[in-house]
Amino acid sequence: MLTGRFFEVGDWYPTNTRKNMIDALLFFVLQLHILAGVMAAFVAFPIAAFAKKQSKLHRFGGRLFVICFAIICCGGFLLEFENLQSSVVHIYGVDWAVSPFTKGEQMDYLAIINTAMVNTMAFYLAISGWRIWKRSTLAKRNIFPLKDTLLALLYLLAGIIFSVTLWVAFDRKNEVEHLSHLEMELAHAIILAAASYVAFDAFRDLQINFTKRSPKKWWMIHARKMITAEMGLAAAFPYRCGEFNEVSSLLMIASMVAALAIGGFVAQRYNRETTAKAILSENIER
Repeated sequence: MLTGRFFEVGDWYPTNTRKNMIDALLFFVLQLHILAGVMAAFVAFPIAAFAKKQSKLHRFGGRLFVICFAIICCGGFLLEFENLQSSVVHIYGVDWAVSPFTKGEQMDYLAIINTAMVNTMAFYLAISGWRIWKRSTLAKRNIFPLKDTLLALLYLLAGIIFSVTLWVAFDRKNEVEHLSHLEMELAHAIILAAASYVAFDAFRDLQINFTKRSPKKWWMIHARKMITAEMGLAAAFPYRCGEFNEVSSLLMIASMVAALAIGGFVAQRYNRETTAKAILSENIER
């Protein structure tokens, strides 16, 4: 893999001004991208998860999480330009891999498309998770915005493209590195699982507008989406910090499981409390 081509100490007389201006911009975007990722994963999500639900602190954590995701995903689209130059960027002493499938100077169009679809899906999860309470409120007033349907369809399309490009990428990787049958089966199973989740999530969101009904237990949908977004964010750190190999794969899985366990525990506890309050309220009315 090639190294990134950003400014280094002593680069005061660039030979290609336009090229170095783009590198400087990407360098700034990458730092903002990393900072937003750290803030979302280790500050915003824990605040929103452990704060009292519907409190000002919970809402602050949720808004911060969505804002950070907007910066992460928009910055991610811009950072795709790095694929036109190299596959690893050196910053803060860490190798941040933009495309783990790029080799040498060959441009990897699959990786560019695949990463763009990841950004699209991640942004949708954060936005739709944040909007689900609003959608539930509007649905009770028989209002079903068309933009929610269009966004869900875009999300579904992004999931299909993501799955196809990643499947092809692993098949190409297998042709070069001759992966074991178990490794390929595991890769294909993970891709199918991710595609199935996207399809399930998109159809559930589309169902709200198609059936003209308010979603039941919107807070569980909200929690599921935000936890999934956090899982993807947690996996991004080992995925980006170096080459894609068995160690980074295991770290990705461990990060996702940890995020799922913490988020799932908090969500189930809140669901039990909400259900118990609803039952108690019904008994009092009777």
